[in-house]
Amino acid sequence: MVMLLFILFMSPRSATAIGHVCGKEDNYTDNSTYQSNLASLAVTLPSNTNSSAQLFATATAGQPPNAVYALALCRGDITINLTACSACVANAFNYSQQACPFARSAAVYDDDCLLRFSGADFLAGPPNVTENATLFEFGNDATIRGEARLVGADVRDMLTQTAQFAAADEQRRFAAAFMDATATTLYSMGQCTPDLSADDCRECLRRIIAGTVNATTSTRLGGRVLVTRCNFRFEANRFFSDDQSMQRITPSSAISPATPVPALATNKRHRTKPWAIALFVASSALAVLTLCFIFYCRWRRRRDEKGKGRSRRKKRTNLLRGDEQEWEMEAELSDFSIFGFNQILEATSNFSEQNKLGEGGFGPVYKGKFPEGIEIAVKRLASHSGQGFIEFKNEENAFDRPTMLDVVAMLSNKTMPLVEPKQPAYFNLRVGNEEESTGTQSCSINDMTVSATAAR
Repeated sequence: MVMLLFILFMSPRSATAIGHVCGKEDNYTDNSTYQSNLASLAVTLPSNTNSSAQLFATATAGQPPNAVYALALCRGDITINLTACSACVANAFNYSQQACPFARSAAVYDDDCLLRFSGADFLAGPPNVTENATLFEFGNDATIRGEARLVGADVRDMLTQTAQFAAADEQRRFAAAFMDATATTLYSMGQCTPDLSADDCRECLRRIIAGTVNATTSTRLGGRVLVTRCNFRFEANRFFSDDQSMQRITPSSAISPATPVPALATNKRHRTKPWAIALFVASSALAVLTLCFIFYCRWRRRRDEKGKGRSRRKKRTNLLRGDEQEWEMEAELSDFSIFGFNQILEATSNFSEQNKLGEGGFGPVYKGKFPEGIEIAVKRLASHSGQGFIEFKNEENAFDRPTMLDVVAMLSNKTMPLVEPKQPAYFNLRVGNEEESTGTQSCSINDMTVSATAAR
Protein backbone atom coordinates (compact mmCIF):
# COMPACT_ATOMS: atom_id res chain seq x y z
CA MET A 1 0.00 0.00 0.00
CA VAL A 2 2.86 2.37 0.85
CA MET A 3 4.45 1.68 -2.57
CA LEU A 4 1.17 2.44 -4.38
CA LEU A 5 0.73 5.70 -2.55
CA PHE A 6 4.33 6.63 -3.40
CA ILE A 7 3.70 6.00 -7.11
CA LEU A 8 0.52 8.06 -7.01
CA PHE A 9 2.12 11.10 -5.37
CA MET A 10 5.73 10.82 -6.54
CA SER A 11 5.61 13.83 -8.94
CA PRO A 12 2.52 15.97 -8.41
CA ARG A 13 4.35 19.19 -9.28
CA SER A 14 5.18 17.98 -12.82
CA ALA A 15 1.58 17.01 -13.65
CA THR A 16 -0.31 19.31 -16.04
CA ALA A 17 -3.74 19.38 -17.68
CA ILE A 18 -5.94 21.81 -19.58
CA GLY A 19 -8.79 21.59 -17.09
CA HIS A 20 -10.45 19.70 -14.26
CA VAL A 21 -13.71 19.42 -12.31
CA CYS A 22 -13.58 18.39 -8.64
CA GLY A 23 -16.46 16.47 -7.10
CA LYS A 24 -18.63 17.84 -4.30
CA GLU A 25 -18.80 14.62 -2.29
CA ASP A 26 -17.10 14.14 1.07
CA ASN A 27 -13.31 13.81 0.91
CA TYR A 28 -11.42 10.68 1.84
CA THR A 29 -8.77 10.69 4.55
CA ASP A 30 -5.06 10.11 4.24
CA ASN A 31 -3.95 6.44 4.37
CA SER A 32 -7.59 5.31 4.05
CA THR A 33 -8.87 2.26 2.19
CA TYR A 34 -10.37 4.52 -0.48
CA GLN A 35 -6.96 6.12 -1.07
CA SER A 36 -5.40 2.67 -1.40
CA ASN A 37 -8.02 1.59 -3.96
CA LEU A 38 -7.49 4.80 -5.95
CA ALA A 39 -3.74 4.20 -5.96
CA SER A 40 -4.35 0.68 -7.28
CA LEU A 41 -6.35 2.04 -10.22
CA ALA A 42 -3.63 4.60 -10.91
CA VAL A 43 -1.27 1.69 -11.63
CA THR A 44 -3.50 -0.56 -13.75
CA LEU A 45 -5.79 1.80 -15.68
CA PRO A 46 -3.11 3.64 -17.78
CA SER A 47 -1.68 0.41 -19.22
CA ASN A 48 -5.15 -1.08 -19.79
CA THR A 49 -6.24 2.00 -21.72
CA ASN A 50 -3.07 2.06 -23.82
CA SER A 51 -3.35 -1.65 -24.74
CA SER A 52 -7.00 -1.37 -25.77
CA ALA A 53 -7.72 -1.19 -29.51
CA GLN A 54 -10.28 1.49 -28.69
CA LEU A 55 -7.89 3.42 -26.39
CA PHE A 56 -10.62 3.20 -23.75
CA ALA A 57 -10.91 1.35 -20.42
CA THR A 58 -13.01 1.22 -17.26
CA ALA A 59 -12.04 -0.29 -13.91
CA THR A 60 -13.26 -0.84 -10.35
CA ALA A 61 -11.21 -1.33 -7.18
CA GLY A 62 -12.43 -2.31 -3.71
CA GLN A 63 -15.86 -2.84 -2.25
CA PRO A 64 -18.48 -0.29 -1.18
CA PRO A 65 -18.40 2.03 0.61
CA ASN A 66 -14.70 2.36 -0.27
CA ALA A 67 -14.99 1.20 -3.90
CA VAL A 68 -13.52 3.42 -6.61
CA TYR A 69 -14.94 3.49 -10.15
CA ALA A 70 -12.83 4.95 -12.96
CA LEU A 71 -12.92 5.60 -16.72
CA ALA A 72 -10.14 6.68 -19.07
CA LEU A 73 -10.28 7.63 -22.77
CA CYS A 74 -7.40 8.61 -25.04
CA ARG A 75 -7.82 10.63 -28.22
CA GLY A 76 -8.39 8.48 -31.28
CA ASP A 77 -5.49 9.87 -33.34
CA ILE A 78 -2.53 9.21 -30.99
CA THR A 79 -1.95 5.64 -32.18
CA ILE A 80 1.43 6.57 -33.68
CA ASN A 81 2.99 7.11 -30.24
CA LEU A 82 2.27 3.85 -28.39
CA THR A 83 3.21 5.25 -24.96
CA ALA A 84 1.43 8.61 -25.24
CA CYS A 85 -1.90 7.21 -24.05
CA SER A 86 -0.64 5.52 -20.89
CA ALA A 87 1.57 8.50 -20.04
CA CYS A 88 -1.37 10.88 -20.39
CA VAL A 89 -3.67 8.80 -18.13
CA ALA A 90 -0.95 8.41 -15.48
CA ASN A 91 -0.34 12.16 -15.60
CA ALA A 92 -4.08 12.76 -15.16
CA PHE A 93 -4.10 10.66 -11.96
CA ASN A 94 -1.20 12.70 -10.57
CA TYR A 95 -2.83 15.97 -11.60
CA SER A 96 -6.09 15.01 -9.85
CA GLN A 97 -4.20 14.75 -6.52
CA GLN A 98 -2.73 18.18 -7.10
CA ALA A 99 -5.92 19.93 -8.28
CA CYS A 100 -8.46 18.02 -6.14
CA PRO A 101 -6.58 16.70 -3.06
CA PHE A 102 -8.45 13.98 -1.15
CA ALA A 103 -11.53 14.40 -3.41
CA ARG A 104 -13.56 11.20 -3.77
CA SER A 105 -14.44 12.15 -7.37
CA ALA A 106 -12.77 14.23 -10.07
CA ALA A 107 -12.59 14.68 -13.85
CA VAL A 108 -9.32 15.66 -15.53
CA TYR A 109 -9.03 16.77 -19.17
CA ASP A 110 -5.84 16.95 -21.21
CA ASP A 111 -5.08 17.30 -24.92
CA ASP A 112 -4.56 13.56 -25.39
CA CYS A 113 -6.87 11.97 -22.79
CA LEU A 114 -9.53 12.36 -20.12
CA LEU A 115 -9.92 10.65 -16.75
CA ARG A 116 -12.79 10.39 -14.33
CA PHE A 117 -13.05 8.52 -11.03
CA SER A 118 -15.71 8.52 -8.34
CA GLY A 119 -16.90 6.68 -5.26
CA ALA A 120 -20.36 6.46 -6.89
CA ASP A 121 -20.85 3.78 -9.53
CA PHE A 122 -21.35 5.93 -12.64
CA LEU A 123 -20.38 2.92 -14.80
CA ALA A 124 -23.45 0.87 -13.85
CA GLY A 125 -26.45 0.92 -16.16
CA PRO A 126 -26.76 2.75 -19.47
CA PRO A 127 -24.24 5.57 -20.00
CA ASN A 128 -25.67 8.91 -18.94
CA VAL A 129 -25.12 11.13 -21.97
CA THR A 130 -27.00 14.08 -20.46
CA GLU A 131 -24.87 14.63 -17.36
CA ASN A 132 -23.11 17.99 -17.16
CA ALA A 133 -21.48 17.76 -13.73
CA THR A 134 -18.10 17.21 -15.41
CA LEU A 135 -18.47 19.82 -18.19
CA PHE A 136 -15.38 21.82 -19.07
CA GLU A 137 -15.45 24.61 -21.68
CA PHE A 138 -12.62 26.61 -23.17
CA GLY A 139 -12.61 29.14 -26.03
CA ASN A 140 -10.12 31.21 -28.00
CA ASP A 141 -10.45 34.97 -27.50
CA ALA A 142 -9.63 35.77 -31.16
CA THR A 143 -12.48 35.75 -33.66
CA ILE A 144 -12.86 34.80 -37.30
CA ARG A 145 -13.16 37.88 -39.47
CA GLY A 146 -16.29 38.06 -41.57
CA GLU A 147 -20.04 38.36 -41.26
CA ALA A 148 -20.90 36.83 -37.89
CA ARG A 149 -24.11 35.22 -39.13
CA LEU A 150 -22.38 33.36 -41.97
CA VAL A 151 -19.36 32.44 -39.87
CA GLY A 152 -21.52 31.06 -37.07
CA ALA A 153 -23.63 29.02 -39.50
CA ASP A 154 -20.51 27.47 -41.06
CA VAL A 155 -18.96 26.57 -37.70
CA ARG A 156 -22.17 24.99 -36.39
CA ASP A 157 -22.57 23.05 -39.63
CA MET A 158 -18.96 21.82 -39.40
CA LEU A 159 -19.39 20.62 -35.80
CA THR A 160 -22.72 18.93 -36.59
CA GLN A 161 -21.23 17.00 -39.50
CA THR A 162 -18.18 16.07 -37.42
CA ALA A 163 -20.52 14.64 -34.78
CA GLN A 164 -22.21 12.54 -37.48
CA PHE A 165 -18.84 11.17 -38.61
CA ALA A 166 -17.83 10.30 -35.04
CA ALA A 167 -21.11 8.48 -34.34
CA ALA A 168 -20.62 6.44 -37.52
CA ASP A 169 -17.19 5.15 -36.38
CA GLU A 170 -18.06 1.72 -34.97
CA GLN A 171 -14.69 1.10 -33.30
CA ARG A 172 -13.56 4.32 -31.61
CA ARG A 173 -16.43 6.83 -32.04
CA PHE A 174 -13.83 9.36 -33.22
CA ALA A 175 -13.73 11.71 -36.21
CA ALA A 176 -11.51 14.53 -37.48
CA ALA A 177 -12.49 16.96 -40.22
CA PHE A 178 -11.61 20.26 -41.86
CA MET A 179 -13.60 22.92 -43.68
CA ASP A 180 -12.27 25.34 -46.29
CA ALA A 181 -13.39 28.95 -45.94
CA THR A 182 -12.40 32.15 -47.68
CA ALA A 183 -10.73 33.66 -44.62
CA THR A 184 -9.23 30.51 -43.11
CA THR A 185 -9.41 26.75 -42.92
CA LEU A 186 -11.01 25.35 -39.77
CA TYR A 187 -10.26 21.95 -38.23
CA SER A 188 -12.61 20.02 -35.96
CA MET A 189 -12.67 16.84 -33.89
CA GLY A 190 -15.45 14.89 -32.17
CA GLN A 191 -15.23 11.85 -29.90
CA CYS A 192 -17.41 9.69 -27.65
CA THR A 193 -16.57 6.82 -25.32
CA PRO A 194 -16.71 3.66 -27.49
CA ASP A 195 -19.26 1.98 -25.20
CA LEU A 196 -21.92 4.44 -26.45
CA SER A 197 -24.20 3.42 -29.30
CA ALA A 198 -24.23 5.50 -32.48
CA ASP A 199 -27.48 7.20 -31.45
CA ASP A 200 -26.24 7.92 -27.90
CA CYS A 201 -22.97 9.34 -29.25
CA ARG A 202 -24.81 11.56 -31.71
CA GLU A 203 -27.17 12.76 -28.96
CA CYS A 204 -24.33 13.46 -26.52
CA LEU A 205 -22.45 15.60 -29.04
CA ARG A 206 -25.64 17.31 -30.19
CA ARG A 207 -26.47 18.40 -26.64
CA ILE A 208 -23.09 19.92 -25.86
CA ILE A 209 -22.87 21.62 -29.27
CA ALA A 210 -26.36 23.09 -28.94
CA GLY A 211 -25.72 24.14 -25.34
CA THR A 212 -22.37 25.85 -25.85
CA VAL A 213 -22.01 26.97 -29.49
CA ASN A 214 -23.95 30.22 -29.75
CA ALA A 215 -23.71 33.44 -31.75
CA THR A 216 -20.62 34.48 -29.79
CA THR A 217 -18.63 31.26 -29.38
CA SER A 218 -19.23 30.12 -32.98
CA THR A 219 -17.24 33.05 -34.37
CA ARG A 220 -14.11 32.40 -32.32
CA LEU A 221 -10.93 30.98 -33.80
CA GLY A 222 -11.21 27.90 -31.63
CA GLY A 223 -12.87 26.23 -28.70
CA ARG A 224 -13.54 22.94 -26.99
CA VAL A 225 -16.19 21.41 -24.74
CA LEU A 226 -15.60 18.19 -22.77
CA VAL A 227 -17.81 15.96 -20.64
CA THR A 228 -17.15 12.42 -19.46
CA ARG A 229 -18.87 10.66 -22.36
CA CYS A 230 -18.10 12.96 -25.31
CA ASN A 231 -16.18 16.03 -26.39
CA PHE A 232 -15.54 18.23 -29.41
CA ARG A 233 -12.92 20.76 -30.44
CA PHE A 234 -12.30 23.15 -33.35
CA GLU A 235 -9.30 25.33 -34.16
CA ALA A 236 -7.83 27.44 -36.95
CA ASN A 237 -4.76 25.17 -36.99
CA ARG A 238 -4.54 21.41 -37.45
CA PHE A 239 -4.21 20.00 -33.95
CA PHE A 240 -4.55 16.28 -34.76
CA SER A 241 -2.18 13.92 -36.54
CA ASP A 242 -4.52 11.46 -38.28
CA ASP A 243 -4.57 12.48 -41.96
CA GLN A 244 -6.05 9.27 -43.38
CA SER A 245 -9.39 9.46 -41.58
CA MET A 246 -9.77 13.25 -41.86
CA GLN A 247 -13.05 14.20 -43.55
CA ARG A 248 -13.57 17.28 -45.73
CA ILE A 249 -16.64 19.39 -45.02
CA THR A 250 -18.02 21.89 -47.53
CA PRO A 251 -19.15 25.14 -45.89
CA SER A 252 -22.84 25.92 -46.12
CA SER A 253 -22.05 29.53 -47.00
CA ALA A 254 -19.00 31.50 -48.02
CA ILE A 255 -17.30 33.39 -45.23
CA SER A 256 -16.96 37.04 -46.25
CA PRO A 257 -13.35 38.08 -46.83
CA ALA A 258 -12.01 40.69 -44.42
CA THR A 259 -8.70 42.00 -43.19
CA PRO A 260 -7.20 38.89 -41.61
CA VAL A 261 -4.83 38.67 -38.70
CA PRO A 262 -1.22 37.83 -39.70
CA ALA A 263 -1.67 34.14 -38.85
CA LEU A 264 -4.67 33.93 -41.16
CA ALA A 265 -3.22 35.07 -44.46
CA THR A 266 -5.62 34.54 -47.33
CA ASN A 267 -4.80 31.60 -49.54
CA LYS A 268 -4.89 32.79 -53.17
CA ARG A 269 -5.58 29.29 -54.42
CA HIS A 270 -9.10 29.48 -52.99
CA ARG A 271 -10.04 32.72 -54.81
CA THR A 272 -12.49 32.42 -57.68
CA LYS A 273 -11.31 34.39 -60.71
CA PRO A 274 -13.88 36.51 -62.67
CA TRP A 275 -12.97 34.92 -65.99
CA ALA A 276 -13.70 31.47 -64.54
CA ILE A 277 -17.17 32.62 -63.48
CA ALA A 278 -17.84 34.11 -66.93
CA LEU A 279 -16.65 30.93 -68.64
CA PHE A 280 -18.89 28.80 -66.43
CA VAL A 281 -21.96 30.97 -67.14
CA ALA A 282 -21.30 31.02 -70.90
CA SER A 283 -20.77 27.26 -71.12
CA SER A 284 -23.93 26.61 -69.09
CA ALA A 285 -25.99 28.87 -71.37
CA LEU A 286 -24.56 27.18 -74.48
CA ALA A 287 -25.40 23.75 -73.09
CA VAL A 288 -29.00 24.81 -72.39
CA LEU A 289 -29.41 26.25 -75.91
CA THR A 290 -27.96 23.09 -77.46
CA LEU A 291 -30.39 20.89 -75.55
CA CYS A 292 -33.33 23.11 -76.57
CA PHE A 293 -32.28 22.89 -80.25
CA ILE A 294 -31.99 19.09 -80.07
CA PHE A 295 -35.43 18.75 -78.49
CA TYR A 296 -36.92 21.09 -81.14
CA CYS A 297 -35.42 19.07 -84.01
CA ARG A 298 -36.73 15.82 -82.56
CA TRP A 299 -40.19 17.31 -82.08
CA ARG A 300 -40.20 18.66 -85.66
CA ARG A 301 -39.14 15.30 -87.10
CA ARG A 302 -41.84 13.43 -85.19
CA ARG A 303 -44.45 15.92 -86.35
CA ASP A 304 -43.38 15.53 -90.01
CA GLU A 305 -43.42 11.72 -89.72
CA LYS A 306 -46.94 11.82 -88.31
CA GLY A 307 -48.03 14.09 -91.19
CA LYS A 308 -46.53 11.74 -93.79
CA GLY A 309 -48.24 8.78 -92.13
CA ARG A 310 -51.61 10.50 -92.30
CA SER A 311 -51.02 11.34 -95.99
CA ARG A 312 -50.15 7.72 -96.82
CA ARG A 313 -53.22 6.42 -94.98
CA LYS A 314 -55.43 8.97 -96.75
CA LYS A 315 -53.98 8.01 -100.16
CA ARG A 316 -54.48 4.30 -99.48
CA THR A 317 -58.03 4.94 -98.32
CA ASN A 318 -58.77 6.79 -101.57
CA LEU A 319 -57.32 3.89 -103.58
CA LEU A 320 -59.46 1.39 -101.71
CA ARG A 321 -62.54 3.49 -102.27
CA GLY A 322 -61.73 3.62 -105.99
CA ASP A 323 -61.38 -0.17 -106.11
CA GLU A 324 -64.65 -0.57 -104.26
CA GLN A 325 -66.45 1.69 -106.76
CA GLU A 326 -64.89 -0.26 -109.64
CA TRP A 327 -66.13 -3.57 -108.18
CA GLU A 328 -69.60 -2.13 -107.73
CA MET A 329 -69.63 -1.04 -111.40
CA GLU A 330 -68.51 -4.51 -112.51
CA ALA A 331 -71.23 -6.08 -110.43
CA GLU A 332 -73.80 -3.98 -112.27
CA LEU A 333 -72.41 -4.78 -115.74
CA SER A 334 -71.72 -8.51 -115.31
CA ASP A 335 -72.46 -11.58 -113.28
CA PHE A 336 -69.82 -10.47 -110.79
CA SER A 337 -71.38 -10.26 -107.32
CA ILE A 338 -70.41 -8.41 -104.14
CA PHE A 339 -71.62 -9.80 -100.84
CA GLY A 340 -72.01 -7.77 -97.69
CA PHE A 341 -70.20 -8.74 -94.51
CA ASN A 342 -73.50 -9.44 -92.77
CA GLN A 343 -74.33 -11.96 -95.49
CA ILE A 344 -70.99 -13.69 -94.91
CA LEU A 345 -71.60 -13.78 -91.14
CA GLU A 346 -75.01 -15.33 -91.66
CA ALA A 347 -73.73 -17.89 -94.18
CA THR A 348 -70.85 -19.02 -91.92
CA SER A 349 -72.84 -18.87 -88.66
CA ASN A 350 -70.68 -15.97 -87.48
CA PHE A 351 -67.47 -17.83 -88.42
CA SER A 352 -68.25 -20.65 -86.01
CA GLU A 353 -65.70 -23.34 -85.22
CA GLN A 354 -68.08 -26.00 -86.61
CA ASN A 355 -67.79 -24.37 -90.06
CA LYS A 356 -64.00 -24.05 -89.94
CA LEU A 357 -62.32 -26.06 -92.72
CA GLY A 358 -58.70 -25.30 -91.90
CA GLU A 359 -56.12 -22.57 -91.49
CA GLY A 360 -53.27 -21.39 -93.70
CA GLY A 361 -50.62 -18.74 -93.64
CA PHE A 362 -53.09 -15.98 -94.51
CA GLY A 363 -55.82 -17.01 -92.07
CA PRO A 364 -58.59 -19.58 -91.40
CA VAL A 365 -61.05 -20.88 -94.06
CA TYR A 366 -64.75 -21.40 -93.28
CA LYS A 367 -67.53 -23.11 -95.20
CA GLY A 368 -70.93 -21.51 -95.54
CA LYS A 369 -74.25 -21.57 -97.38
CA PHE A 370 -76.40 -18.72 -98.63
CA PRO A 371 -80.20 -18.85 -98.10
CA GLU A 372 -80.67 -19.78 -101.77
CA GLY A 373 -78.58 -22.92 -101.18
CA ILE A 374 -75.29 -21.81 -102.72
CA GLU A 375 -72.36 -23.28 -100.80
CA ILE A 376 -69.32 -21.07 -100.38
CA ALA A 377 -65.83 -21.16 -98.85
CA VAL A 378 -64.64 -17.99 -97.11
CA LYS A 379 -61.07 -17.16 -96.15
CA ARG A 380 -60.86 -14.77 -93.21
CA LEU A 381 -57.52 -12.98 -93.43
CA ALA A 382 -55.46 -12.79 -90.27
CA SER A 383 -54.22 -9.36 -89.15
CA HIS A 384 -50.60 -10.48 -89.57
CA SER A 385 -51.03 -11.90 -93.08
CA GLY A 386 -50.18 -8.69 -94.90
CA GLN A 387 -53.11 -9.27 -97.31
CA GLY A 388 -55.91 -6.76 -97.75
CA PHE A 389 -58.47 -5.20 -100.01
CA ILE A 390 -56.22 -4.73 -103.03
CA GLU A 391 -54.89 -8.33 -102.97
CA PHE A 392 -58.36 -9.67 -103.90
CA LYS A 393 -57.85 -8.44 -107.44
CA ASN A 394 -56.65 -11.16 -109.81
CA GLU A 395 -54.73 -8.83 -112.11
CA GLU A 396 -52.29 -6.09 -111.44
CA ASN A 397 -54.35 -3.87 -113.78
CA ALA A 398 -58.05 -4.53 -114.23
CA PHE A 399 -58.05 -2.84 -117.66
CA ASP A 400 -55.76 -5.57 -119.04
CA ARG A 401 -58.63 -8.08 -118.89
CA PRO A 402 -60.41 -8.75 -122.23
CA THR A 403 -63.87 -7.23 -122.48
CA MET A 404 -66.95 -9.19 -123.48
CA LEU A 405 -66.80 -7.54 -126.92
CA ASP A 406 -63.29 -8.96 -127.38
CA VAL A 407 -64.47 -12.41 -126.33
CA VAL A 408 -67.48 -12.30 -128.74
CA ALA A 409 -65.28 -11.08 -131.58
CA MET A 410 -62.75 -13.82 -130.91
CA LEU A 411 -65.41 -16.53 -130.90
CA SER A 412 -66.87 -15.30 -134.18
CA ASN A 413 -63.57 -14.64 -135.91
CA LYS A 414 -60.99 -17.29 -136.70
CA THR A 415 -58.09 -14.84 -137.14
CA MET A 416 -58.38 -12.74 -133.95
CA PRO A 417 -56.43 -14.17 -130.97
CA LEU A 418 -57.01 -13.31 -127.32
CA VAL A 419 -54.43 -11.53 -125.17
CA GLU A 420 -52.38 -14.04 -123.25
CA PRO A 421 -53.30 -14.12 -119.52
CA LYS A 422 -50.85 -12.61 -117.03
CA GLN A 423 -49.63 -13.87 -113.69
CA PRO A 424 -52.49 -13.58 -111.21
CA ALA A 425 -52.19 -12.02 -107.76
CA TYR A 426 -52.46 -15.37 -105.98
CA PHE A 427 -49.60 -16.94 -107.91
CA ASN A 428 -48.50 -20.45 -107.00
CA LEU A 429 -46.08 -22.78 -108.76
CA ARG A 430 -47.82 -25.74 -110.29
CA VAL A 431 -46.98 -28.97 -108.50
CA GLY A 432 -47.50 -32.24 -110.38
CA ASN A 433 -45.95 -35.24 -112.12
CA GLU A 434 -45.55 -34.64 -115.84
CA GLU A 435 -45.03 -38.36 -116.52
CA GLU A 436 -48.43 -39.24 -115.04
CA SER A 437 -50.24 -36.45 -116.91
CA THR A 438 -52.56 -37.62 -119.72
CA GLY A 439 -53.30 -34.14 -121.03
CA THR A 440 -52.24 -33.16 -124.52
CA GLN A 441 -52.35 -29.41 -123.92
CA SER A 442 -49.64 -27.37 -122.23
CA CYS A 443 -50.31 -24.94 -119.42
CA SER A 444 -50.37 -21.18 -119.86
CA ILE A 445 -47.52 -19.05 -118.64
CA ASN A 446 -49.28 -18.53 -115.32
CA ASP A 447 -48.89 -22.28 -114.56
CA MET A 448 -52.46 -22.43 -113.28
CA THR A 449 -54.86 -22.52 -116.28
CA VAL A 450 -55.03 -24.17 -119.65
CA SER A 451 -55.80 -21.54 -122.24
CA ALA A 452 -55.99 -21.70 -125.98
CA THR A 453 -54.88 -18.35 -127.24
CA ALA A 454 -55.22 -19.10 -130.96
CA ALA A 455 -58.38 -18.09 -132.82
CA ARG A 456 -61.02 -20.74 -133.41
